[in-house]
Amino acid sequence: MAAYSWPVRGNRGITVLFYASLLLVIVAVLAGVLPLILPGGVADRIGRNSEGFVLALLLALWIQFARPRLVGAARQWPLTLAAAAACVLVAVILLVTDAPSRLRTLNETFLAAAVIIPYLQLRRPLPPRLALGLSVGVLAVIVLGGRTEVVTLLAETLGALLLVPIAFDVVDRGILDPRAHTSRVLRYAWYAVLVLAPVLFSVLQYGIGFSGLFGEATRYSVRIVEAFVCLLLVELYFAEGLGWKGRSSAAGRTGESTVER
Repeated sequence: MAAYSWPVRGNRGITVLFYASLLLVIVAVLAGVLPLILPGGVADRIGRNSEGFVLALLLALWIQFARPRLVGAARQWPLTLAAAAACVLVAVILLVTDAPSRLRTLNETFLAAAVIIPYLQLRRPLPPRLALGLSVGVLAVIVLGGRTEVVTLLAETLGALLLVPIAFDVVDRGILDPRAHTSRVLRYAWYAVLVLAPVLFSVLQYGIGFSGLFGEATRYSVRIVEAFVCLLLVELYFAEGLGWKGRSSAAGRTGESTVER
């Protein structure tokens, strides 16, 4: 497979703004200063999504700066697996140390990155059915093991693994494969889901409140909101900010290329 010829930096201004903003939010959350500069409710909501912000940073950096340079190279998989191993090591360190809870909670973020980074590096295109099958498999693990301690503790990790195949290999396929055909309607509908689903989960859990199996499902759903935040940020940055949209489905039917890069 030939190396990608995409522009690695894309629009420099958007790139700088995206990463600077993410880093600023992450530092503010981890330093515990958000309540000093924002209303309590807003600071609390942002702070709860720290895992999503950190995972978005890790995935965006890999997709934009590491992946294009490694595709087709002899060092591709040694370095990819080394990055995954480093993420596992960081996760273990965070888990076993006495670091503040706002730092320790990031262990799930790095565990998710350890799986997602090799997934992102797989050769594209991947069949959408395969991607959907992977997501269904993760969903089955969540449903069948929802009452087990492992599945409960790994909620943020499993949430990311559930959504990533859909995000990159069903909806925004153009982010990883500039030749892929994508649908604007499907992409915008997916972005709406990423925005509205967390709101719905919050209303069901905190505004209404349920007991029984449905209550357990809503409590679990609230815990994976970070994955929705992560993918919304990453997909909007690449697809809308940098224009990594692949080719429109309409153009594919007429044989005209509309690679928006």
